[in-house]
Amino acid sequence: MNDEFHIEFGKLLFHKNILPKDLNISSRQVSYWKSKNLLPNLEYNQHGKMNVLEATWMSIIKELSDIGIKTQKLEQLSIDVWVKPRHEKYADRVLKDNINFKRSKLSEGGKNTLRENLKDEMLMNTLRGEITPFTDLIKSCLIHKEQPHAFIYIPETNEHKCLLGDSKLLEKLHALYSNKTLISIPIFNKVGKMLSIDLKSNEKDLEYLSSIENQIRNIVIFKRPKVVEIAFDDNHIKPRTITEKHIKHEELADYFMKNKIPKGTKLLIDVRSQDNYKLTLITK
Repeated sequence: MNDEFHIEFGKLLFHKNILPKDLNISSRQVSYWKSKNLLPNLEYNQHGKMNVLEATWMSIIKELSDIGIKTQKLEQLSIDVWVKPRHEKYADRVLKDNINFKRSKLSEGGKNTLRENLKDEMLMNTLRGEITPFTDLIKSCLIHKEQPHAFIYIPETNEHKCLLGDSKLLEKLHALYSNKTLISIPIFNKVGKMLSIDLKSNEKDLEYLSSIENQIRNIVIFKRPKVVEIAFDDNHIKPRTITEKHIKHEELADYFMKNKIPKGTKLLIDVRSQDNYKLTLITK
């Protein structure tokens, strides 16, 4: 990961725009889960909103709870996912690995920043709550969108694994737990769902989106055209048509998740009529 991605992911991390009701979860349920330590990572802002990481974890807790996993098990699972990595200083190892990795895309300035971070115990105490195998799973999902990403849970032993783009790992898990039930929760669609909620917010621009992505969002979400066609100039990706029959913020989130818009891309806006737009992404 290069410097730019770390910055963009940081913006996404601190951007809180998702409410429990967006996930069909009541405030009463959230209060209960918090009292049982199922949401140790949750830090509401003053409006009770969450970022993508917090909302994704809450969604996983809901899914496991809905299929009958007991609260006591979910409490231990939450400790293993959020508290244990902090105590084991997982974040420290990640920063050191990024500094020492020979093929790292970080600039020397970026590496020096990480070195200074490691010396700041107060800062590291914060980062240890934000850098975990679970948050790495979300990061990997955003980078390697075409690869499988899942949260694997083994109810019998209450163990979990984060599957980051390695299909062979899933085969190994099946072999290791051949006589046990594995629950696989796909992450890509969950993250896409959280982003779609963000996209329909009233904010004019979202900091973690590029200028081009924000322009597209403003047209699709706020101008509310009947038809929008989004296409690349060289047609290397099949054009996406979003109509008034679609849930537009979900369609747009899916498009952003599946298609990386190269840096330096320009947007050609063709207004065919008041309710019909063609957006062409010029990459050359």
